[in-house]
Amino acid sequence: MRKFVLITGLLLSGYIVHAQTYYAVMVLDAKDGSPITGATIKIKSTGVILVTSQSGNAVVQASPTDSLHIQSKGYKDREISLVNQSQAISIVMVSAPKIVASKPKKKKH
Repeated sequence: MRKFVLITGLLLSGYIVHAQTYYAVMVLDAKDGSPITGATIKIKSTGVILVTSQSGNAVVQASPTDSLHIQSKGYKDREISLVNQSQAISIVMVSAPKIVASKPKKKKH
């Protein structure tokens, strides 16, 4: 009986340590507040990648001590810690500066 209690206790403590929480994440454009479709959300500890819907939403299952890495073409990447976050998270993305490449001008002789 003691072995059963000890093994059960160890199994449950492992479950509690790795408890997962669901987060409703909305990714928005900083300029006009519109949803960003197709943004990727990577859960840092597991490497799981999710993609936002047409309404900019995704449901993320992660540990409350985890971090999310958010990317979308044309926007600066964001990293969000889930520590002390509510289960409804709005992430505002700022446009990345546009870099224009040009050829050096040739000197005329």
